[in-house]
Amino acid sequence: MTVSKSKSPDEERAIILQQPTKRPYGARVRVHVQTAASVGRMDGESVPLSTGAVMTIAPARQAPWEGGKKYTFSLEGFATATAAELAGRQLTQSLLWTAVSLNFALRLEYTGYESAAVFERNRSDGIREEAYCEVGWPKETVLREMQEAYGRLAEPDARILLSMEIFTAARMEARQRARFLAVVSALEPLASGEKLGPEADAFVGQCMQLLKANATVSRDIRPSLEGRLRHLSEESIRQALRRVVRTTLPGRPDAFEIVDRAYDLRSQIIHYGRPNDPDVDLELEARAVSGAVRAFYASVLGRTLVASEAG
Repeated sequence: MTVSKSKSPDEERAIILQQPTKRPYGARVRVHVQTAASVGRMDGESVPLSTGAVMTIAPARQAPWEGGKKYTFSLEGFATATAAELAGRQLTQSLLWTAVSLNFALRLEYTGYESAAVFERNRSDGIREEAYCEVGWPKETVLREMQEAYGRLAEPDARILLSMEIFTAARMEARQRARFLAVVSALEPLASGEKLGPEADAFVGQCMQLLKANATVSRDIRPSLEGRLRHLSEESIRQALRRVVRTTLPGRPDAFEIVDRAYDLRSQIIHYGRPNDPDVDLELEARAVSGAVRAFYASVLGRTLVASEAG
């Protein structure tokens, strides 16, 4: 059996450039930075990498109202799509580390669960046409809502303010996953846990006594165990959210289900990086929970929403 000899970076690069059909795949990563100066004002650079792959950097398309600067970092070429995907992850890691090391702001831009998109080098992108539009309100509507809210709303509650700050900023997120996580996280300041009752207190007290009597538990982990035991007598964040939504929106039984499902999805993403069902539409989920959250704010503030939930 003949074992193929690994090629040097120069040999690999020659194949990529001269025989594109043998290295037909590549990977792209789009990023958004605050200024072009933070990445050296790059424009059309082509950089050879240690593996033989070639990286190109070019300005990316962006809407007229978007600030900062967007770039596309592309890697070429790879024999298989799998190899290109792995290289894309490596490229993502190198970009993030560079931003950390040089201390500049960088945001990855993608809609799926992988920041790098695999592409075929030898396939045309075809014809592309783009258009942009703005949707908004007349200034009279905006000023009327502000004037009425200023004059009629009660003294601000710090938890409601923080929740609404997180919620309204979530719409500025470019990525579906980040937007969904921010919308659901806006609920947490509202979820102050209550005591579960005397039975739970008694159980926790017994557990604390057992812990104190156990001489085999290391001093290093004892404080952690004590803290966890104390929290067992209070509602979890998810339990508190269930109670708050039910009591605040008694006429919206769907709101409870929407919020509970959203918090479960959030936990899956936080712990595993993606939902258990990779085909779940996070954009639709974010819209659903946004409608419930807006209804919650309207209820606690005693106001009526001007825009519909679909808006």
